[in-house]
Amino acid sequence: MLRCAILFSIFNIQFSFLAFSQGNSLLWRISGNHLQHPSYLYGTMHSADPRVFHFADSVMPAFEMCDAFAMEVLIDETVQATILQNIFMNGDATLKSLLSLAQYDSLQRFAMKNAGLDVSYFDRMKPLYVAMMLEMMSGDDSILSTADPFLDQYFEISAKKQQKKIWGLETAEEQMSIFEVMTYKDQADLLMKSIRNYSEDTTEFQDMIQSYLNNDLAEMMEFENDFSIPDSLYDALITNRNIRMSARIDSMVRKQSTFIAVGAGHLGGEEGLVSLLRSKGYTVLPVIPTFSHFLPGNKYRFVSIKNNFKVDFPAIPEIKSEEDNGTLVSTYSNKLEKGKPSYEVVVIDYPDVMGEDEIKERFSNFSENHDGKQTKSITVNGVQTNQYLYQQDKMWIAEVTVYDEHRLYNLHVIKDGKIKPEDYDHFFQSFAILAE
Repeated sequence: MLRCAILFSIFNIQFSFLAFSQGNSLLWRISGNHLQHPSYLYGTMHSADPRVFHFADSVMPAFEMCDAFAMEVLIDETVQATILQNIFMNGDATLKSLLSLAQYDSLQRFAMKNAGLDVSYFDRMKPLYVAMMLEMMSGDDSILSTADPFLDQYFEISAKKQQKKIWGLETAEEQMSIFEVMTYKDQADLLMKSIRNYSEDTTEFQDMIQSYLNNDLAEMMEFENDFSIPDSLYDALITNRNIRMSARIDSMVRKQSTFIAVGAGHLGGEEGLVSLLRSKGYTVLPVIPTFSHFLPGNKYRFVSIKNNFKVDFPAIPEIKSEEDNGTLVSTYSNKLEKGKPSYEVVVIDYPDVMGEDEIKERFSNFSENHDGKQTKSITVNGVQTNQYLYQQDKMWIAEVTVYDEHRLYNLHVIKDGKIKPEDYDHFFQSFAILAE
């Protein structure tokens, strides 16, 4: 089943069926070996399916805590140019010359049905590349059916917003070398095999997603027994890349704490990244998944270890970080939707520990610069504070501010209509500063 058997990280086509002999988790903590701070290794699937974004409780706190982010390859204009230089066959070779007339007609029907493209569009491309493109364009997870970012892209976008250093574990040239390990004829045979097996692929791919969501590594292992690909292709896709990526991870995590997102199929087995990193002297342990942060009533209990607070959002919030005159400002928010309240926490990290009097003097006017405010005294995080309700630029805003000796937390609920207590009461009351 090519959908699960071929990994190509320029497009992050992942297979996650390999056995994880070391533990039942997608998230692994890397420590020891003289590291000052832990790093994390996370197994991904290339999909925009909302289900794969149902993260275990530990994933987003680990991501936020790390100073850097690494993925298999970074896509930019240079990488795209490299792809275009390497996807076409040499000489006079074409798909039509490699396939029988019946095979070519079968490929034509498949391409038109699933990708809406005539097979002539692919005729000069290397068959293995064609196979992967058609897989990406077919089925419920087709790249043609959504503009939403895939899981690896989501992490990359989030890393940029949080101003993390971003690394690529491989170059485009290294990725493209996958196409050189098989003859064009062998690639064409694999292409036709993927088309013949496609009808059963769709069902098994859904089963694989469920195994991924369950962190069910034993069940993932069963997928491996259903596939056979040439040893040369397996080595190029998995073994050789794991050796190369583990060496670069070794270098990265020594420089700064890094959240590393790779296809889940790269983690397990004797030649997987977990074992290879352990052989380099690291302690690599699974972070056992729990899902207690998904609450009834479509609420998500977000925990920031980095900024030391928890609060209930409607979903996992977007995080942005920026420097403001030497002060770190972090914003946690969900998208503003018409007629629905939007929630936001702005955290200002003091450059130095501040006493209560200094805090009050510095931030006394933080929430008092709007006309027409309605003020109410409420208890948040176990202390009395003022809740403000006001209108600004046709938006209604409910707001409270709390602080400790390290940070100021400004909570907003924003709505493009009259705001009600049920829109903000739970949000404010769920907020708590965590013990250091």
